[in-house]
Amino acid sequence: MNSPERKNVPGIFFGVGRIAILCALLAGSLYFGIEPRPNRPSAGSVLLGLYIICWGLMFLASYFFSHTTFFLRGLLWVCERFSVPAGRKMAFYYFVLALSVGPWVCRAGLVSYEQ
Repeated sequence: MNSPERKNVPGIFFGVGRIAILCALLAGSLYFGIEPRPNRPSAGSVLLGLYIICWGLMFLASYFFSHTTFFLRGLLWVCERFSVPAGRKMAFYYFVLALSVGPWVCRAGLVSYEQ
């Protein structure tokens, strides 16, 4: 059973909104500072973890909804052209990678290891 081909739409507002969310999270993490030492929690590390998780969610969305906006088509293009092995399924790999690293970064920003 063949699924009908979906028509690509520009989705400029939707794409710019997603880019703005990512930029806001990155700017917030830089503003609050990323603490490299594990004994001091910081809001910057939490925001950086959320930033990484959001990138993973964007790659997952690019697999399913690439027809909705230019931004998701661009992410899927990266998966198909710059990944080894190249293909749409690399979006799942990037999603799992971000979802495994992001929570650890958030946790490092929330927990103090001082005894």
